[in-house]
Amino acid sequence: MAMGLNKLANPMGKMQDSMSKMREPAEKKPEGEEHEEGKSPMEIHDHGDGTFHTIKDGKQEEHPDLLHMTTHVAHVHEPESKHFHAKHDGFEHESHAIHEDGQHEETKQHPDAEELGEHMKQFFDEEAQEPKETGSEESAPLGGM
Repeated sequence: MAMGLNKLANPMGKMQDSMSKMREPAEKKPEGEEHEEGKSPMEIHDHGDGTFHTIKDGKQEEHPDLLHMTTHVAHVHEPESKHFHAKHDGFEHESHAIHEDGQHEETKQHPDAEELGEHMKQFFDEEAQEPKETGSEESAPLGGM
């Protein structure tokens, strides 16, 4: 019964216990400890001038702007995908894209959201715009009909 009254007397006790555990420093891995491939942390460093660098698995990479850096981070975590990042600061529309092979496109400024959308559509529809092979064995009718 005393336990039940104690909880009523201090309803925040449980929350305070949880918060004190959150204040404890996180366990750090010893310097040089190996991580499972692709599971190591990535560091992002803001140079304060609009440029950044990232560090992953001891490899440092410089980024000339925010969108270049964010597409790089996305590509590192999903390298089999194409990534397209866009932003609008109230005045300008900008975009940056990276292909599956890691090739960056330059950060581009767009006059309006419509042009930005067209650029994104073109980037993601690249495969659809490539000429299709004709006369391949796969497209020939079966049985000569």
